[in-house]
Amino acid sequence: MGKIILGAFLAAIAVFAWEALSWTTLGWHENGFRSFRNEETMSEVIKANVTSGHGIYMLPSMGDAPKLATAEEKKAFEEKQIQAMEDGPYVYAIIRPGKAEISMGKNMILSFVRNLICAFLIAALLSQTALFYPARIAFVAAAGLFAGLTCDLPMWIWMESPGRDTIVNIADHLIMWIIGGAVLGIFVGKDPVAER
Repeated sequence: MGKIILGAFLAAIAVFAWEALSWTTLGWHENGFRSFRNEETMSEVIKANVTSGHGIYMLPSMGDAPKLATAEEKKAFEEKQIQAMEDGPYVYAIIRPGKAEISMGKNMILSFVRNLICAFLIAALLSQTALFYPARIAFVAAAGLFAGLTCDLPMWIWMESPGRDTIVNIADHLIMWIIGGAVLGIFVGKDPVAER
């Protein structure tokens, strides 16, 4: 158990260091970000049209037809929504319309704790294996790839996340856990033993 705890803690540090490098130095995430022509105007439009405060907003909103609508009215409502989606603009956005206190320190602590929990989970799985060191790295890397495919690919499939950003995010998860696996593999898991 001591090796799992130590390995997970050191892996969380390594993964956290990669995340910091990935987001602050490499620039491959930010290169996909876009900006509006007139941010002040967009800010005022957003503030004036937010309906429920901080949350996820979609344009066009994909709601249900009125309950008392006839079959024809429901069909027309659905066709109008489909046409609006096809014609654009389409927006899927997290919107906070007002002020908020931003704490980089708090966010960094939460990020490290998230990495530590993930490292403990994958360490627990890895501890049940009998693999040589390179295979232990591959095992953890596969978990990182799984995380990317599970978390990022649905955003491309359903929410039109740009392909470039999807690839960067999946690659980021993979690299992150190759690094994590290189650390974890030292402490966790057993070498296979040949049976006689």
